[in-house]
Amino acid sequence: MFPLINSCIWLLDRAGSFVGSIPIDGELSPKKNMSLKVQIRKFLENTQKNILSDQISICLATNRQIEVQHQFQIGEEQVKFNASIYPINQEKVILIPHNIKLINSHNKSQESLSLHGEVDEQLQTLLEAIPGLVSWISSDLCYLGVNNHLADIFKMSPEEFIGKNIGFLTGNNADFSMFVSNFFASQATVTVHEMNGAAGQYLIVAQKYNQGKAACTVGIDITELRQTENKLALTGKAVESSSEAISMTDANGNHIFQNPAFTKLFDYRNVDELNAIGGLLSLITDTKLAQQISDSMKSGSGWNGEVTCQSRRGKIIQILMRIDVIRDVTDKIIGFVAVSTDITERKQAEKKLRENERRFRSLIENSTDIIQILDSNGIYQYVSPSQKRILGYTSEELIGKSILDYIHPNDRWWMKQVIEGVKQHSKARRGLDEYRVCHKDGTWCVFEAVVMNLLDDESVQGIVVNCHDVTEKKSAEEKLRHQSLYDSLTDLPNRALLMDRLQQTLLHHKNSSDLFAILTINLDRFKIINESHGHSMGDKLLIEIAQRIKSCLRRGDTVARIGSDEFVILLEKVHDLEDAVGLATLIETVISQPLKLDGHQLFITASIGIVISSDEYQWAGDMLRDANIAMDQAKENNPGSYLVFTSYMHSYVTEKMQLERDLRQAVEIIEELGCLIENTFLLNYQPIVSLSTGNLVGFEALVRWQHPERGLVPPTKFIPIAEETGLIIPLGQWIFWEVCRQLQEWQKIYPQIQLTIAVNISGKQFSQPNLVSQIQRILQKTGINPKWLKIEITESVVMDNAESATIVLSKLQKLGMQLSVDDFGTGYSSLSYLHRFPLNTLKIDKSFVTNIGANGENHEIVQAIVTLAHSMGLDVIAEGIENEEQLAQLINLGCEYGQGYLFSKPIDVAEATALLGCNFYCEMANTLSS
Repeated sequence: MFPLINSCIWLLDRAGSFVGSIPIDGELSPKKNMSLKVQIRKFLENTQKNILSDQISICLATNRQIEVQHQFQIGEEQVKFNASIYPINQEKVILIPHNIKLINSHNKSQESLSLHGEVDEQLQTLLEAIPGLVSWISSDLCYLGVNNHLADIFKMSPEEFIGKNIGFLTGNNADFSMFVSNFFASQATVTVHEMNGAAGQYLIVAQKYNQGKAACTVGIDITELRQTENKLALTGKAVESSSEAISMTDANGNHIFQNPAFTKLFDYRNVDELNAIGGLLSLITDTKLAQQISDSMKSGSGWNGEVTCQSRRGKIIQILMRIDVIRDVTDKIIGFVAVSTDITERKQAEKKLRENERRFRSLIENSTDIIQILDSNGIYQYVSPSQKRILGYTSEELIGKSILDYIHPNDRWWMKQVIEGVKQHSKARRGLDEYRVCHKDGTWCVFEAVVMNLLDDESVQGIVVNCHDVTEKKSAEEKLRHQSLYDSLTDLPNRALLMDRLQQTLLHHKNSSDLFAILTINLDRFKIINESHGHSMGDKLLIEIAQRIKSCLRRGDTVARIGSDEFVILLEKVHDLEDAVGLATLIETVISQPLKLDGHQLFITASIGIVISSDEYQWAGDMLRDANIAMDQAKENNPGSYLVFTSYMHSYVTEKMQLERDLRQAVEIIEELGCLIENTFLLNYQPIVSLSTGNLVGFEALVRWQHPERGLVPPTKFIPIAEETGLIIPLGQWIFWEVCRQLQEWQKIYPQIQLTIAVNISGKQFSQPNLVSQIQRILQKTGINPKWLKIEITESVVMDNAESATIVLSKLQKLGMQLSVDDFGTGYSSLSYLHRFPLNTLKIDKSFVTNIGANGENHEIVQAIVTLAHSMGLDVIAEGIENEEQLAQLINLGCEYGQGYLFSKPIDVAEATALLGCNFYCEMANTLSS
């Protein structure tokens, strides 16, 4: 059925359409040539073209030989088709049929259809149309014929080749001669070989005919194809090695290629992974933009721009993507190539740069610094926007004007000197401290600046002034300085400023006969006002007192507040002591005037110490010390008065300090050892007598100090020191222990005697939070019945804090102890409070008893006290009874008990023991009779 198509070489295009043929064993007549073409076309029409075209596409794509084996149906006959396909160029191939067989479907026998064609006189014409080198060679390696194209290469005619050995031009060892010789020696009927020739690179196809006695060779010029292949190989290598992510998409949008850089960037390992999610454009996070790019590609246009993509692992990548269209020779779109450049870091850098620019611009605009650029003459060329916010001027108001026009006249020379100084050297820099610049509102602002010469810098070409507003800083520094030198409440100078001024004054008067004076002022009973009316009221009082003191001073004198209620006056110049005394008198008068604060009328006095300058003073602290000594003496002896310092006062204070040290050591011994050393402290006992019977009913325990060097120290000297230093607390505990011990001893000796011992509790002791527990502990350890003990508290102690005193007294009463108010009538008791206290006894102060004599000066007062006590259910003890006249009046007034030198002075333990069970009236009668 196919007599001719099995004995020729076919020339086909990319689609598998017939282009031409080459006979293998001779020429064809025009009739047979036409028949051949008809048979080939008919064969191709019956072949499944999509199969053949697919094989051709693979051949062209891979640029390699493809073997085809296929069976198909033609009518009722089944045909088996074997052939080889070779690429010629990018659009054409040659197909060499090996064996086309017709399989009879009825008897299932095979019949060979290989036919040998007859030579036709038109062969040469056909051969000339073949784009290659065609030759016919006999098995003895001689040319039977060649086409003109082959002959033209060697500048010969085809006839000159016939009969000659194939190596007559190039030698028998040439590639072509060896190829043909080996082909005839082999069993193959068809072979293909690629070789280099003088005219280029050729693909040689050889097929035997005439029972292997001859062969037809066709040399197809593949020089351009191989060059293209090399170029493609180099291009492919470049693409593979490129750091840019390169990918290819076919005309339908399928992802068909990606280089390693693409794989690394987007993390898709192969084309299938990316195609599974939609291809290249699916990487773009903006779906609208991806659709626009797709539409552009479908319209045949490329695209170039920035996109945001997401990798397989979700990483966001900024990409500069360029998509180019790939077209074939017919201008048909066959695909797209995309180059994706990772610009993430660049975009981040650009973003950071923009942010930095915005930040820098914001910093410049909002900075407390002002950047100014001046020309060499100090004329403004540029000012930063912060100038308007800080100084109120716009750039337009300053440009072209001199910087000196806005600087304080006293500071202009300084700025001018600095500018002239930096102009001497390029990039010279100088600082400028605290110069004043005029604000637009007319106020002066304080600035610091750094001036730098950048006249030679092309980007600046000026003198740069970087100035910083330190007005608030200076104000804060001034405020801190003021706070460090002035009292925050009264705004008077504080101790530091006072001492500085005092020392300066002392140095100034060192070699001068001029005098100056210091007055120290302390407010009396300020603590009571402060605690009773509150600290706010106390602060207002101090402010008012400060103003009153200032109103008494001359210009140039200084008043300072150096303590809670302590003021100091420095009189810069006085003629004599009388000047200072006169001022002290005036101040006392002014301070003692009533104060009306928040609806309250308050009264207060001040104690004042005065010291006059002398050559003996070398340090200001010594003068202040002596003034304080005088003030303390005034406060102690007569509150509300003044005293001038004398050397005796210093001796007194020195002695007092020594006494305090000795007292501290003595008390510390008690605390450490729990006992006395060499009878350091001892108790004396003064009898308390029933005025109605004369019987001894008790004692008042009075402590005495036996100093190892001074002897017996009067209680008037060491008790105030103990109170002031707090040593009274441990000393008071020892006294209570000793009283309980002694009472226990007397009860053992005279169990029938009912004896009460009174113990004094000071204000310092009474304010202890654990006073009651301490007393309770001593009672438990000694086993003394509390009813034989009486606690004596001065009137001022209970009245200083009536509320807390009531609580403490109630607790002591619950222990079973008796309670007595000592020195009644000397304090400021309020009757409304007095009845609230759980008291047993009122003790009349001896100052009233002393003057109750013949003149009866205090008779009514004592009578009132006795009447008051009896109305409250209290008994009365009168102290300081020294004669019988006082005793008689007290008995007539109904006073129950008394003590004093008339009965006995305070006596030691032995003498007190001897008085137990004594009746003093009997003793007095015996004394009179004897």
